[in-house]
Amino acid sequence: MKKNVYILLFLLLAGISCSKDKPMLKKELSECSVRDLLEYGRALFNAEYYKDAIQEYRKVISLFPNAKSECAWAQYELAYSYYYLEEYKEAMREFRKVNMLYPDERGPVILAEKMIKKISVL
Repeated sequence: MKKNVYILLFLLLAGISCSKDKPMLKKELSECSVRDLLEYGRALFNAEYYKDAIQEYRKVISLFPNAKSECAWAQYELAYSYYYLEEYKEAMREFRKVNMLYPDERGPVILAEKMIKKISVL
């Protein structure tokens, strides 16, 4: 009986520690830097809130169009979010935008090209 109580307690604690609460933005939008929004998008993605992450990545791109490096990463991660949602057609379209809109941003472009190849064989 005592063993069963410990097992139940362990399972309960494991379930609580694995729950993924939705991350919250700790600043007002008007106070956020491009990096704040990009990191918030990443936190949402890591917590598996992919649709919310997509919205945050779109904010990065629309609110900070001159921050080319961050926008390139936001575009890549936006596409990757669609990939995780198994919306491959949309993911492919968004990965292609990385190459088209940010050709000088080497890291996101290389990764986007790899994902385009991966999706094309699905």
